[in-house]
Amino acid sequence: MTMRIDCPCCGGDIDARHTESMSHTMRRMYFVCDDCGYRTPAGFEILFSLSASAKPRADVVLEVRPSPMLRGGVNARTTVALARTV
Repeated sequence: MTMRIDCPCCGGDIDARHTESMSHTMRRMYFVCDDCGYRTPAGFEILFSLSASAKPRADVVLEVRPSPMLRGGVNARTTVALARTV
């Protein structure tokens, strides 16, 4: 599965072509837009857990912040749309 986001230059899709580990919870991703040739690095970080892991690693500490159960179809696009109406 490839991570894909909107290109900030032309609005096309930019795909993550390469990632490198920065730590157990952070990765640097390199994106490329096939439409306009734009290339950029971006950071991806796991900030906290919504539930405790069944197989925790001793060297990784993540705060557990339970959240209420989500209802209906929720994804990145619907979450952004909901945030704009608030």
